[in-house]
Parts: sequence; structure tokens; C-alpha cells
Amino acid sequence: MKARLRGRVRKPPDLTSLFDVLFIVVFVALIRAAAAQQAVAAATAPKLTVPQPPRPPPPPPELAALQQRALAELQADLAARSPVVIRISVTNTIEAIEGDGKVHRLDTPLLEQNVDPTVRLQYLGDRSADLRLCAVAALRLGVPDLSRHIVIISPAVPRDDRLTPINKGLDTDVARCLVDQRGQAAIVEPAPVNKP
Repeated sequence: MKARLRGRVRKPPDLTSLFDVLFIVVFVALIRAAAAQQAVAAATAPKLTVPQPPRPPPPPPELAALQQRALAELQADLAARSPVVIRISVTNTIEAIEGDGKVHRLDTPLLEQNVDPTVRLQYLGDRSADLRLCAVAALRLGVPDLSRHIVIISPAVPRDDRLTPINKGLDTDVARCLVDQRGQAAIVEPAPVNKP
């Protein structure tokens, strides 16, 4: 019997798994403590407010009076002009030009496919001055320029739902109308639809 006991060496129990479990428990406790500290810090931190820029001081009375007179003259000038409405369809075409008591029905595209795959769509008015909104309107109305008109660009689709090239093109044509055709132009967005 002694011979059997001598050949047998007693090994101590393996504590590796016990150390692993202890490490995991301590690690989780540290993570929870850090999360709790962050929550307390966030709850007690003062709320940051963005300072508002200071309002400019009111203009001196003489300047304010000149401003009012200038605005009145601009308003009178615009009110004396004949309206021209350029209607833009949902398919990005000029569908009608209304002015001088006439309605001209059209189907003139404003966009074209571009051969450059990175551009995809191009506004035609960027390629040719004859294809810009006010140039088309002056041609249809039979007038040399639009200096006696106020041009109202009326898209059927709200700005947020339109393609980027059409928005950029319409915005650019508003500025070009004054330079190219001596006309004042504005984009009048469609009235919002009240959804139930």
C-alpha cells in the first residue's frame, strides 16, 4: 500500500479559472463604476448655451428715413412692372409662360443627361444663354428684354423635393435674369399642402 502512495503525487487544485472569474468580476465592477461616474457628471454639468450674436443698434434716424424711402421706391418700381409667370412642371420642364394677357404652353426641358458620369444631370441654362428662363420668356412674349416685367418662377414641386441641379439652375437664373434681360425675378414656392 505504501508503494502505491509513493508513486502518486498529489497536485494542488488549478486556480487559473478562479483568477479568470475574479478578473472578470473586478473588470465589470470597474466599468459600472466609471459609467455611474459619467452619468453623475453629465447630470450635474451645467448646460452649455450658445451665445446669441448681439443685435445691431438701430440706425440713426436720418439713415432709417433714407432706408424707408429706398424701400418705398423699390416697391413702387416692382409694383409698376407687369407680371410674367414661368411655370415649372414636376418633370423639370417649362410648361407655360403667362404674361401680357397671354398663356404660352410649352414643354421645354431644363435638364439634360451629361456625358460625364460624375455630373449625371446638367441644367441647360448653364450651357446656353438662350435656354435660360428669362431668355425663353422674352422670346415668347416678343419683347427685347424684361425691364418692364417682374418674373415669377413658379415650380410645381417644393424646393426640398426638387433635384439639386434644378434648384441650382433656378437660383442662378434669378440672378442672370437681371443681368441678361434686365428683369427682376423671384422663385415663388408652391403653397404647402396640409396633410391630415
